[in-house]
Amino acid sequence: MSKLATQHIKAEQTSNNFFQFLKALIVSLLVTFLCIIIFALVIKFAKLSDKAIVPVNLVIKALSIIIGTIIFTKSRSGGLKKGVLFAISYISLAFIIFSALSGKFSFSINLVLDYVFGIIIGIVTGVIRVNTKHNNI
Repeated sequence: MSKLATQHIKAEQTSNNFFQFLKALIVSLLVTFLCIIIFALVIKFAKLSDKAIVPVNLVIKALSIIIGTIIFTKSRSGGLKKGVLFAISYISLAFIIFSALSGKFSFSINLVLDYVFGIIIGIVTGVIRVNTKHNNI
């Protein structure tokens, strides 16, 4: 294979990875927004305790990162690297969006814990995704 053909293939793969990444971020953020809206309605009508907010928030983040990482690792390569990259990007973007919506940017240990939690979820999902034999998802 010529050097030019190899460069073209690499450029095409980079472009595909970028668009998969953007698609994954958009889908994950939409899942997050949808889940938050549903949960807000449940809280309002079921009169749930405030103690339910933190665990449900973690489940929503985990679900969104899992879905995004699955989309981003469609090519079945680089699961660990892509899982970390996606988790960091998702947590960062979600933090910016939700902080802007609330009108306050609060940097605390909780943000650090969100990154650690997200990265772990991204790594586990990415590694499992690229090492499974079925490509149905």
